[in-house]
Amino acid sequence: MEKRNANRPERLGKRFVIALLFLCFSTSGLIRASVFAQATVTMNYRTATLNEVLWEIQKQTGFTFIYSTDDTQGVRVENLNVKNKPISTVLDRCLQNTGLEYSVHNGVITLHKAAPHNTNNRRAAGANEKTYTLMGKVVDESGVPVIGANVFVKGTKQGTVSDVDGNFTLEAKDKKALLVVSCVGFSPKEVTAMTGMATQVVLKVSNTLLDEVIITGYGTFKKSAYAGSASIVKTEGVQDVPNVSFEQMLEGAAPGVSISSSSGIPGASKSIRIRGMGSFNASNSPLYVVDGVAVLSGNIGASGSNSGLDVMSTLNTSDIESITVIKDAAAASLYGSRAANGVVIITTKQGRSGKPVFSLKSDWGFSNFAMPYREIMGGQERRDLIHEGLRNYALTYKGSADAEEGLHRNMTESEAWAYADANIDQYAPIPWCGYVNWDDYLFHNGSHQNYEFSASGGQEKIKYYTSLGYLKQEGVTINSGLERISGRLNVEYKMAPWMTIGAKMQFARVNQNTYSEGTSYTSPIYGTRNGATPSDPIWNEDGTWNRELIKLNDRNPMLSNTYNFKKEYATRSFNTVYATFNLWKDLKFTSTYSYDFVMNKSRDWKDPRTSDGDDDNGRFGKDYNDIANMTWSNILTYQMTLNKKHHLDFLAGYEINSKESDGLGATISNFARTDKPEINNGVVYQDMDGSCSATRIVSYITRVNYDYDNKYYAGASWRTDGSSRLARENRWGNFWSISGAWRISAEKFMKPTEKWLNDLKLRLSYGVNGTLPSPYYGYQGLSSITSNYNNNPGISLSQLKNTELTWETNYNFNSGLDIALFDNRLNVTFEYYVRTTKNLLYDRPLSITTGFTSYLSNIGKLQNKGYELEIRSTNIKTKDFRWTSSFNLGHNANKILRLDGNLKQVTSGTMIRKVGLPYSTYWMIEFAGIDPADGEPMFYKNTEDENGKLNRETTKDPRSAEKVILQCADPNITGGLGNSLSYKWFDLNFNINFSFGSWKYDGCASKMEHGGNGTLNIPTYYRKRWQKEGDRTDIERFVVGRSISMDDYATTRRLHSGDFVRLKNLTFGFTLPKSLVHKIGLDRVRLYASGNNLLTWAAYSYIDPESGSSPSWDTPPMRTYTFGLEVKF
Repeated sequence: MEKRNANRPERLGKRFVIALLFLCFSTSGLIRASVFAQATVTMNYRTATLNEVLWEIQKQTGFTFIYSTDDTQGVRVENLNVKNKPISTVLDRCLQNTGLEYSVHNGVITLHKAAPHNTNNRRAAGANEKTYTLMGKVVDESGVPVIGANVFVKGTKQGTVSDVDGNFTLEAKDKKALLVVSCVGFSPKEVTAMTGMATQVVLKVSNTLLDEVIITGYGTFKKSAYAGSASIVKTEGVQDVPNVSFEQMLEGAAPGVSISSSSGIPGASKSIRIRGMGSFNASNSPLYVVDGVAVLSGNIGASGSNSGLDVMSTLNTSDIESITVIKDAAAASLYGSRAANGVVIITTKQGRSGKPVFSLKSDWGFSNFAMPYREIMGGQERRDLIHEGLRNYALTYKGSADAEEGLHRNMTESEAWAYADANIDQYAPIPWCGYVNWDDYLFHNGSHQNYEFSASGGQEKIKYYTSLGYLKQEGVTINSGLERISGRLNVEYKMAPWMTIGAKMQFARVNQNTYSEGTSYTSPIYGTRNGATPSDPIWNEDGTWNRELIKLNDRNPMLSNTYNFKKEYATRSFNTVYATFNLWKDLKFTSTYSYDFVMNKSRDWKDPRTSDGDDDNGRFGKDYNDIANMTWSNILTYQMTLNKKHHLDFLAGYEINSKESDGLGATISNFARTDKPEINNGVVYQDMDGSCSATRIVSYITRVNYDYDNKYYAGASWRTDGSSRLARENRWGNFWSISGAWRISAEKFMKPTEKWLNDLKLRLSYGVNGTLPSPYYGYQGLSSITSNYNNNPGISLSQLKNTELTWETNYNFNSGLDIALFDNRLNVTFEYYVRTTKNLLYDRPLSITTGFTSYLSNIGKLQNKGYELEIRSTNIKTKDFRWTSSFNLGHNANKILRLDGNLKQVTSGTMIRKVGLPYSTYWMIEFAGIDPADGEPMFYKNTEDENGKLNRETTKDPRSAEKVILQCADPNITGGLGNSLSYKWFDLNFNINFSFGSWKYDGCASKMEHGGNGTLNIPTYYRKRWQKEGDRTDIERFVVGRSISMDDYATTRRLHSGDFVRLKNLTFGFTLPKSLVHKIGLDRVRLYASGNNLLTWAAYSYIDPESGSSPSWDTPPMRTYTFGLEVKF
């Protein structure tokens, strides 16, 4: 075992000891003392660690060693050259002057600290000396047997180890003795044992080993010694919950982290934000780091589809060991210009010493919309409502008698119904096949299947982890899905005591089927909710395709989705090699080289039999896009301890990161055949384009951490980045942080609380991060050399020069309080932060007379403030039953502190950017409800008098109403609640996510209001419309041909609360009893069933609350059911 695994001692310690005891008992049952005396070894070491020597003895003799790595840490053996020497001779030589000694019992050699008053190291008990037998059992707090615990009579060498059932038997000189019981991962304990009575020894897990480990990419820290802000998501906590994407592992698991997706298509690109937004123009996404290397992130798709293809879809979630989210500057500043929006650090699994562990996992399932998506009326209901709308139009007609046939002013009720009867079939005829539900043809239950195999293990010098995986998902819409083949190999080899090398290699091939989303009439989403009505048959009576839809004409969505396709093909090879050199005691140098290469291509076919391709007799587009990301890192670290209380940690490094992309695309049309869509088979060239770009960052890094007596902590870091995205005079940026922590619980005056207070720590940090412009060449004055002037090449200015363009800078302050209570059964973390962004990158407006509408520059200032709370508890922990809970919530509020110069506000559509207000503040006409007298919509005038007071009178003409500042799109509170329960062979896990205070503007609803004057589908919320005088509702009278159309104006009628509570995941599992699976040579067999997005409460349920602040015509989130089997051996 290694020190870096100390954070999971309970699990790994048991595996390690069981494996070693298995070797012992499987060979010959018991190894007698005479065998120990006769066994010999041969070895030759100039210099080696004691661990290496013990491992070599074990390999040559089969003896099992049990010891604490803390005891052997740093013990070295010099000039050991023996040939066929007894084990006792070699051990005496190795343990000389180390303060350690050994004992042998039933073939197990136990190393432990020497008893100070026992000077005779090998004295045997006299033959005539009377002894007494002491017996007992060692268990943990849950009653589970502790295997391999050291049991000694205090002050003597009389000792033994507990067996596989935790039992021990010991010979002592007296009937009553004081025993010292210890085991790796547990706190030592002294108990009194008496002859004739079985002694029960309950060991508690060591608090120091319970301490979580925070991996920052530039170092690993115990959480108790960390002064920054970080949230940890371990696979141990979610290992029983199936996750298709790594983002699912994060949802609701870390406070201050929000995840959104523009589409529910499998593999679609997702967005993660940490503590709000930090930029107007540049990226708001965090930096992703995998195994210490900053990697590609975001959309890698080449087709330009709305859904995109997320590069993280190439990652098999079962390969992930832990995820750490860095939120403040204490660690993020070390990543410099890429870490202003936080850092997501992913650590993949690594092998461990011991017998190989094999795992097989398979699951299957199906999916559908998590909530009914934009429900529309059925055929007859739609016809009846349009019939009513035609009648209402006739009754309110104000035109002249000859302006429209069958209409005149002041029509009677019977005349109005007659008008409706005469015209209804223009809008909602009864089709020859009966009313059509287009969802039955364009949607189906999605499905998924997943198969995984992994193997891990190792010895003292080499450790490995490897996996293979196959995933196939079918989306809920036809022509959508994802297929992935992935493989990983992580290996580490200790070539010499002073040198370790390793490699981490990932390969993935991902194929994605997608389709056009947004407002494409032939899109399954937009087509079925907008223009393809129940009165439109899919096929004509003679079996041909219907090309004469009421609104869509020849744009038949089913026809297009039968013959058209849009596909993405991505291949990723992400390889990292590294070498660590122990140059001197505690002085290490690590060099890491990583190359991340993604090749993506897309194929987009518009068939000539469809409305999308008939004008061109077929159209085919093919795009290639290669992205290469290279990182070379060289890090020197040094750790030292002075007078046992002063601990120093130094780091210095140099890094180079370069990213290159190369793309080429072409579109060609006019095909002789429809079954051979390829570039060389079309005859009419339509378009060709390509691009290549490159960017590079050179960085110098330094950091120092100090702690005194594990009580007071201080740290500082500095990073200098030079980027090719900025002009030479602004190319270099400096980013730094300072941090400190005080473990109040370690103070002497806190001694009275030590029985119930395990940890109390105050943390503070402050630092600066940066953000680069998104364009690679944003500071340069660029000219286009592809301008066409009368079919002659030309050159035109395409971008204005701005050499003053510089970094956005984020100033981060963070304070935190950590509390651990009742033997770490209750852990509470509270944080408060202020994040201020200066020199915001923004497209500054220009007069159109310049030939440009804007240019990129640094203006403005933005601030985010918030707090986060995280509570984790072990509610019940017994031998058979365990219940743990976690709860987190976060609040973030941003506001604009400054815009350009004296500019105080900028309006954009339904949003206003104003100094003093949140960035995402709505600005539109305020809806005042429906007039109960006539069913007409009303609006507040909101005109402003000379005193700035708003006129709250209402008007029925939206043109007479002024836009006003309204709510913010961002939520006030987000969070999650998780629970994990297990009883004997059964386990149950569930997670609930929630969000309160957000507002969503459903601009898409304007497309559906009044059913497009009768030609489109009608939303089901028109069932609540005004129908008679006195009705109180928010839905106006339905009129086909309204004089003032509601869809022409943005009003708060479409602004809805985004509050929701969602059962994000529920998993139930059954693990077969070990007594059964061990008989067939297996370690674990588990069956499970799981569901995602099973239940949702939403303040506004017509659209999914996780569809974003401005829901569009994209595939919504899915409800997924999964059934699986996991086998380990």
